[in-house]
Amino acid sequence: MRDNGKNRPEGEFKGVGLAGDTLKDRSRGSLERRKRQLRGKLIMINSALALVIIMVVLVCRVVALNRGEGDAVEVSDRLKNQAEAESGKKGSPKKAKATPKPTPVATEAPNGSDRWLRKDLDSSKPMVALTFDDGPYAPVTERILAVLKKHGSSATFFCVGNRVPNYTSVVKQAYEQGCQLASHTFEHAILTKLKKSKITWQIDKVNEVMQDIAGCETTALRPPGGLISDKVKKAVGVPMVCWNVDSEDWKSRNKKKILERCASIEDGDIVLMHDLYPTTADAIEKLVPRLVKKGFQLVTVDELFYYKGIKVKPGEVYFSGK
Repeated sequence: MRDNGKNRPEGEFKGVGLAGDTLKDRSRGSLERRKRQLRGKLIMINSALALVIIMVVLVCRVVALNRGEGDAVEVSDRLKNQAEAESGKKGSPKKAKATPKPTPVATEAPNGSDRWLRKDLDSSKPMVALTFDDGPYAPVTERILAVLKKHGSSATFFCVGNRVPNYTSVVKQAYEQGCQLASHTFEHAILTKLKKSKITWQIDKVNEVMQDIAGCETTALRPPGGLISDKVKKAVGVPMVCWNVDSEDWKSRNKKKILERCASIEDGDIVLMHDLYPTTADAIEKLVPRLVKKGFQLVTVDELFYYKGIKVKPGEVYFSGK
């Protein structure tokens, strides 16, 4: 016989019924939980979207504000500059253009002849040019200058250029006394052995140191050894002065012998000496007053040529004023 439940005990029937109600309730509860969870998620999503939208809107507003401020500043600056420009045009005086300073024009260096060419000498009286090579050398040159000054006389000093910086005071003294500063090259170089460019350098270098110390350039050159060639003549830009009376003071270094070689000095002579040896200064202390007593005017080389009417030329060689 089939059991349709009628013969089951009451308790067992109820138990089956209760079990069915519990499953249904559980299903309903689970569905409601899912709905609540879905609603929560939707709320969170919507909130997030709203937050994003708000952030985007805020960023856009900030950007717009900044841009507006920048444009306002730019417009303000532009208006300010325009106002200043208009004010300057109307009321402010125009700035005067700066007057350019004149470019200094280099003046030609004086040759010193204004100092050592006296124009008040007596051309009718005999003249002699004492010349001194290889200096300066203060212990001797100063003695010679003292004698010349005492007797109102002048001489010509053919200086070696590289010695000049060591004896600046005596060179200045010679110039102030009216003695002629001339060139004996910068290194006492034998010019005939040099190239043209080196010859020019030897002469220019002397003028450079003379310009620095005495403020003048030289107007005459004595080639060391008296050695001259066509090449030297073409390279030299001043007259070259040799001599016709040689005291040989460098050779004898004896006062008596020096005076003997100068005993027959004549009008227009150019005498060669050296301001390196004390014996030369000894001889000068006797020779100068002796010549002055005889009526000689002791002059510079430039003075001798000037008063003798000799028109000297650059590169030419002169031995006397005769």
